[in-house]
Amino acid sequence: MDRSDRLFLLLVLIGLAAALFLAVGRARVERSNRIVEMVLDADDVRQLAMAAGLPTSAVLDQLRRAGATALAVRELTIGELVDLGSVMPMALPGGTTLVSPDPELLSVLAGAIHAKLPRAEVGLLESRGGVGIVLRGLDMDQLMKVPVLLRTEDVRAARGAGLRLVARLMNFAAASPEAISAAAAEAKAAGATLVIFREDQVLGFQDLLTDAAEAFDRNRLLYGYIEMVSQKGGDALAARLIPRLVRVHSITEADMQTISPAVAIPRYARAVEERNVRACYVRLILRPQPDAMGKNSRYLEAIATALRGRGFRIGPPAPFSAPEGWPPKWARELALLALPAALVLLLRRLLPLSQGWAWLIFVLVMAAGLLLHLGRPALAVPVSGLAAACIFPALALAWVMQWARGLQVHVTTGRLIGRALLGLLLSCLATLAGSMVIVGLFSRVGYLEGVGRFLGVKLAYLAPVLVILAVVVLDLPGRVEPGRQWWMRVRLRAGQFFRQPVSMIAAAVILIALAALAFAISRSGNQPAVAPTGGELKLRGLLESLLVVRPRTKEFLLGHPALMLAVALSLRGRRTWLPLIAILAGVGQVSLLNTFCHFHTPLYVSLIRTVNGIWLGALVGVVVVLVWRRLRDRGPRPTRS
Repeated sequence: MDRSDRLFLLLVLIGLAAALFLAVGRARVERSNRIVEMVLDADDVRQLAMAAGLPTSAVLDQLRRAGATALAVRELTIGELVDLGSVMPMALPGGTTLVSPDPELLSVLAGAIHAKLPRAEVGLLESRGGVGIVLRGLDMDQLMKVPVLLRTEDVRAARGAGLRLVARLMNFAAASPEAISAAAAEAKAAGATLVIFREDQVLGFQDLLTDAAEAFDRNRLLYGYIEMVSQKGGDALAARLIPRLVRVHSITEADMQTISPAVAIPRYARAVEERNVRACYVRLILRPQPDAMGKNSRYLEAIATALRGRGFRIGPPAPFSAPEGWPPKWARELALLALPAALVLLLRRLLPLSQGWAWLIFVLVMAAGLLLHLGRPALAVPVSGLAAACIFPALALAWVMQWARGLQVHVTTGRLIGRALLGLLLSCLATLAGSMVIVGLFSRVGYLEGVGRFLGVKLAYLAPVLVILAVVVLDLPGRVEPGRQWWMRVRLRAGQFFRQPVSMIAAAVILIALAALAFAISRSGNQPAVAPTGGELKLRGLLESLLVVRPRTKEFLLGHPALMLAVALSLRGRRTWLPLIAILAGVGQVSLLNTFCHFHTPLYVSLIRTVNGIWLGALVGVVVVLVWRRLRDRGPRPTRS
């Protein structure tokens, strides 16, 4: 490492220091929000009351004492009011009439319909037969799916039980800005502070989301952003309502038919602790069972106890908030300084760059970043994050493999394992530095709620793997050498690699390894394409029970042991399988960095997960190196050509 490298490393450390400052600030924001709402579904409560043979008020009182803090009340459509028998439709020439024996309901309903359909002709018709609502020019098929009222008896039940109200509003085809404003005002007037939308769309999808956001702001409503459920328009509305966003976790009605409390309870606890969920929408256990009331009370109490045991309080939720001016601009700009410096350090590990060329590249990358920030500021952070995800694991892998490069014919097993462990530690520390830079860049509060996900995860997997493959295949030394000598080395090693014969066994192993790499990439990201298997879920559950925060399987069972074996192979000059093992080693480093790209996961959880992955991976790696040493590493190796 020459003087220029030391200066570039100093710039990386300066950027890292700024990133750590931002990371500490983010951790403080996360620790300041520890209150979780426990929401019940009003329809579930009515079903439980029927099964238990108790009044709804008695059921709510018992569930409140068990831990419930809020009741979710759905907005009824005109069709649902007809199904309930609250109103009866009558088709008339040129329109529809809704009649009811309850004149007060009809009066409220007429106002609600006029608010939701402001351009419709709505009138009250009084006759000796009663009171009706006349809707001219509309037939019942058009009216069936128009939401009009929060279910009145459920609103009263929530108030009577001392529970907060959560409004379940819904979108509809004829929604207008006036209708959206009326729905938000209705929720506010009923006493709701949190809204969780019904069905598969948010209110205002897709062209009136700005109107919905403004209505929420006007009425000081919180938006319940349901995780792992794709409600159309949900992400776009969340981006507009970051100061009013609360993450929600629930278990579907279908899953509640088979899931056991022993599985559901830790699932809610994990969602709160590991994914910044601050509202648990608890569906009740509504299947044939003895003592339905007692079982549900104990179920709810167990969830509340699990949350309190992890340091959370049960109460009204609040969005994450940070001090004014957070994150400070100066700190993010200093953190960005680490990227061009790390890129130059990486390029000097791969190419014969002189000091002059290195500084020229540094200046050009800085200028490109500045132009991006000025021209497309919305892309500056995502592009910088992707760059960090590609550069730092690649730099870590290249550095360690070049550090381990060299033939040592006579080396003790203890020294071999010691070097392998040191190589794993150094590589993880370098990758962790890149992780902190990403944490610093994405330290805005909205990312804690899952708004603005990390982009380019697949590319971030491939780039470091390709770099480490080039390092080991071309036997790049990681030091400046004459360009002619570098080119001769590349030609020689590439020719040797691509001309070597491949046996059937080697081909099979290569295919298996590439399949493992493809599988790891498919399982990456916030919403992986391939779900975990039943066996893996059981392993995860076991690790969580033993370690509190489970490590990632692809790190401690694949990537970290492969990195230790790659260091041992390189140290002993065993090159036959080194490229393949190095590819697998890259998976662990990329996975480590990817852990910190789940921004809705609290920072301390990601750190614990990473540490658990490193020490477990080190144990597995020691076993792997020992087995290889005993079975395959026999005798000295000829000197490197």
